[in-house]
Parts: sequence; structure tokens; C-alpha cells
Amino acid sequence: MPVLKKKMVLLGDGGVGKTSLINRFVLNKFDEKYIATIGTRVSKKTVSVDDYEITLMIWDVLGQKGYERVQWASFRGAEGAFMVVDLTRRSTLDSLERYWIPELFKIAPGIPIVFLGNKMDLDNWEVGEDDLRNLANRYGSVYFLTSAKTGENVEEAFLELARRMIPSRASGTGEVGEKEIRTVKDALDFIIYDFSKNYGDMNDAMPIVRKQAERAGVDINNPSYESVKKLLDYLEEVERAFKGDDAARELKMKRMRVLRRVA
Repeated sequence: MPVLKKKMVLLGDGGVGKTSLINRFVLNKFDEKYIATIGTRVSKKTVSVDDYEITLMIWDVLGQKGYERVQWASFRGAEGAFMVVDLTRRSTLDSLERYWIPELFKIAPGIPIVFLGNKMDLDNWEVGEDDLRNLANRYGSVYFLTSAKTGENVEEAFLELARRMIPSRASGTGEVGEKEIRTVKDALDFIIYDFSKNYGDMNDAMPIVRKQAERAGVDINNPSYESVKKLLDYLEEVERAFKGDDAARELKMKRMRVLRRVA
């Protein structure tokens, strides 16, 4: 049986259930508690699809808008994507074409995408099945109604996207572009991306960023200047171990100059 390794990303606004969908698929678990994903999280699961054994590298990308550098870096190398909607929030459907699909296609144009209408177990839908069907048709794709809570259609959706990545139609190889620094969120986006780039591997860097951001009290939805400034101190402590004192100090000063633009 041929063995493949494929990277997929889950995209959509914060709170649509991306992390819960991954936990249901990979661990068969569900947690009612919502914690915003800082940066990215990567999970892995091996499946058998159409006579292939595929190891899926599943990237959970933060759903807050305004972190384009981190998101663009996450998109590189992607060979498939889920676009996730919270059926109880119409705004999460509108965001897909306004933000998530255009941002993804800047870096990974033409990769297969599958649409998920999540939280189907709830009653107060603001998004209808016809809305999802029409959107999927516009992109030559398919949709699934899913529930991370009950597990309904979750495995079927992941296997369908895996199937659409055989063979890979495209790979996200675009470069991370420049973006003007106008807000504290823009500065934090730059800091996370810059730390990951200097660390050498985004997947390995993100747990460090999350730990230090939590330590600094950074609210990913509405970061304060002071909390991000504190994060710079903590990241400098980490970088001294593998960059040395001088290099770590220079990196902190560079990032501080970026942060000061929004002071």
C-alpha cells in the first residue's frame, strides 16, 4: 500500500469548532470549554483511503483575523483545507469568502477545499443547508453538516478531504507577504511569526509561543500593549538558550521597535 504524508489546514472564525473537530477525529473526544488557539496546533492521524495509507498532518490555525503573517506561514505546504462555519452564526459563513478563502489562496492557490457546517446538534441555526451547498458549488467542492459534540459526519469529512488530496492538486508554496503595522494585533502577529522563523520550525515554535503568551497574559482576541511587551521579555529569555545573549537582545530590540509603532 503506497504511503503518503499530507498537510491539511482548518480555517474559519474563532469559536466555530475547529479544535473540537480535530479532537473528535483524532482522539474521539469532545470538550465544551472554548479556549482560543494561539498561533497553530498540529495533530497527526494515519488513515487508509483508496488503497493509500495517508498520514494527515492537521493544522489548527488561529481564527482571529489580523494575524496574517502567522496564518500565511501556516498555509505554506498545505495540500487541502476545511472551511468551517458555525451554523448558529451567519457571520462565520460570510467570513469565508471575505477573508479565509482569499487569504488561503494567496499562499496555496487551487488546493482542494471542503466546507463544514459545524454544530448541527444545536437548534438555533442562522445558516441553512442551501447556503452551504451554494457556496460549495461555487468552488467545485462539497459540504458536510458536522457535530464535533456527537461526532456526526466528522470522520466522513476528514476522509473526503484526504481523498481529494490524492494526488495533490497543488501545494501552498507562496511566500509570506508584507503587512503594515497599525495595531497591537499587527505587532503581535509579526512577533509570533518572527520568533517562529528564527526558531527554525513553526510547529516546534508554537508551543513555546503559547506558553509564554499565557504567562504574559496576552489575550489573542484583544492583546494589550503591556502584555505584548511582557511577552517580548519572556521570548528573549527563551532565545538566549539557543541564540545567545547578544542575538536574543537584538531580536527583542527589533520586535520592540515594531511594537512601539502602535504605542
